[in-house]
Amino acid sequence: MKPQPAKNLRRENLLSICTPRFPDHAQTYSLVEEFLDEETFSKRLCGKLIGVARGTTGASWNLRRLAVLMLEHQVLKIPAKSLADFDFILTELNLKEQPGSTEDLSSSLLKEGYTTTNFRKFIPEFRRKLQRLDRLHVTIDGWLTPEEAFRDFLEASRSDCKLSLARYLFTATEVADKIIEQLRVSDGARDPDPVEAWLIEGEARRALERLPDFEATILKRLYSSGRIYWVSDAVSSELNSLVEYPLTTVVVTIKPPGSNVEFEIKRAGRKGNYALNVVYERGGYAVAPSHRLDGGDMQWLLHHETRAAAKFSTVYRLVHSTETPIPTYISRSTIYAVPVDGHEVQTLIYFTDPSVFEDQFERMRKAMAQGVAAFRAEGYVQLHEIPGDLGLTAQFISVVTPAQTIITGTSSFRLDKISYYLCPKGPRYYFDPNASYSNDDTRRFVDTVLEEILGVYVPPDVAYETHEQYVAAALRVAQNRRRADANFLGLLEEIGTLWGTLIGIRAYTRGESFVSRNVGLRSVWEGGEWKIKIIFMDHDAMGILGPDDNDFYPADTLYGLQLDEAYLWGRNSIIGSVGHLRRIYQVRDDVYEQGRELAMTAAKKAYKKTRRKLLTDPKLRPLFHEHFLNRLDDCDDLVRRFLRARANGSANDDWKNKIRKVFDKTGPKWFDTHIKVMEEYASFLERQSFLFL
Repeated sequence: MKPQPAKNLRRENLLSICTPRFPDHAQTYSLVEEFLDEETFSKRLCGKLIGVARGTTGASWNLRRLAVLMLEHQVLKIPAKSLADFDFILTELNLKEQPGSTEDLSSSLLKEGYTTTNFRKFIPEFRRKLQRLDRLHVTIDGWLTPEEAFRDFLEASRSDCKLSLARYLFTATEVADKIIEQLRVSDGARDPDPVEAWLIEGEARRALERLPDFEATILKRLYSSGRIYWVSDAVSSELNSLVEYPLTTVVVTIKPPGSNVEFEIKRAGRKGNYALNVVYERGGYAVAPSHRLDGGDMQWLLHHETRAAAKFSTVYRLVHSTETPIPTYISRSTIYAVPVDGHEVQTLIYFTDPSVFEDQFERMRKAMAQGVAAFRAEGYVQLHEIPGDLGLTAQFISVVTPAQTIITGTSSFRLDKISYYLCPKGPRYYFDPNASYSNDDTRRFVDTVLEEILGVYVPPDVAYETHEQYVAAALRVAQNRRRADANFLGLLEEIGTLWGTLIGIRAYTRGESFVSRNVGLRSVWEGGEWKIKIIFMDHDAMGILGPDDNDFYPADTLYGLQLDEAYLWGRNSIIGSVGHLRRIYQVRDDVYEQGRELAMTAAKKAYKKTRRKLLTDPKLRPLFHEHFLNRLDDCDDLVRRFLRARANGSANDDWKNKIRKVFDKTGPKWFDTHIKVMEEYASFLERQSFLFL
């Protein structure tokens, strides 16, 4: 019987969809034909897909990624009880040393988030992980596959991190090469930690040890040389790219194949010839001192940020016996040169030679002069006047000392961006305004975002008409709605734990670690299932005591914590990170109130536990000064007395004179300082009274 014309047309249409996406047309067509011809699991086809994915056939990177997704589709066709077929796949992927249903799998899988290496118990978890992309796999129906479903399948194959099996088929070395070839590289040198180095190095070492070998090898390749990495024009801002330049940022994120771990290179400069620049004001307003070096980071600030994050992570883990929801700073390098037109220019020359900035040189030098004058007035360092053009550059460089750090455990899915992505104007914010995009492009965009914030996502059975309509429909799907509410409640509970711990050690971030642009969400495979994690990033404004600080400064602490509260919970015109979470998950009022209660309960529990551990844990106590620890009870006692007096209207001068006698042992200066600050921040303390009373 001759093939029907309609069937031939469908074949041609599906194959033609591959043409603009894959340069190796003949190999692509052959593989796609075999894939769509096969209605059931085929050991022969899987063997071929594994070979293509490993690169043994000379396939392009795009085709290798597509082969991985095809392989996952084939694996999901294996009946749950077909142990021999699973044994074949797991052995071919080198997850088992020997074939056989009695042979355990590699122990390295436990670092990847699986809970077992027992062959029979592993299979359900393995299937569950691959089923995350069921929304794509269920639409593939051989040559009857709808064209748009096939496009979705091909587009999904471009997101390396979503291809679960890619980590077993791509080598860490070739992935590192692929990452580096997309970046510009210049001269630099590893920068040692000047304060509490043992603590910082310990946290970095611990983070590396906890990473699976695949991710650890890639990360070590990036940081071991001390070289500096810069964004290039080849790096896109497309979500879930292997190398991504997230919108509105000057960082590069790296999402390895088949991994839920993200690395961040902070900061990686601007695209174009001015990777680094100098800015004094934007829109008529002076920028923050840390932003005067545009595109780069200041070394002394990175020193502080690295130490603060390491200190808080250590405290959090010792108190709660779990990892803190903040990333780890793995390495830091001093920038010696900047890339310009394919070659490197030494930093001093880069900012001094007019030929580098050309017509932008005068503007840059004016901003530099203004920045140096401001640094001098602000007392950052003692700057000596050095005459001449090179002298001005030397003064600027001596303050900012351009540096770069590599971090693990970040997320480019920041709360402010997710809110924008899901709002009616989301597509206009995300897509290039000079490029055209279709409803199918925006639908895929929504699916990508919702999958990241839900963990497992079921698309709505509706056509995409408007952005608002489709997002609302997606969050009405019963499975998605349950996950959205559960995720929101779980995240608020984790926020409460972090908040109680922060106050317990009298630390603060002046809002920097809680503002929505620095808080992210990330799907992780943990405990044999997909979960959502919240990550608090950017700790350059964190105030945290060191072992030589004999006490905290109440004015600085309460000022900083009040800003943290505003940027976390919202106040006046500030939405707050919790407000963004409420928008993102579109929770009902009763769920929001339940979340607030969970957060308060978790915060109080964490505060009490932190206080108890500070006074009793021999591992925790050496991180702080003995004098500070000995005064914690007095401080809490005074706060309680003050709040009770405020509540009954008796917090007057007579009350203060009477209470002052109770605290005579602390000295009059201690009492007067604390009570004055408490009066100034009384409203804040009343809002936090549940921690103390």
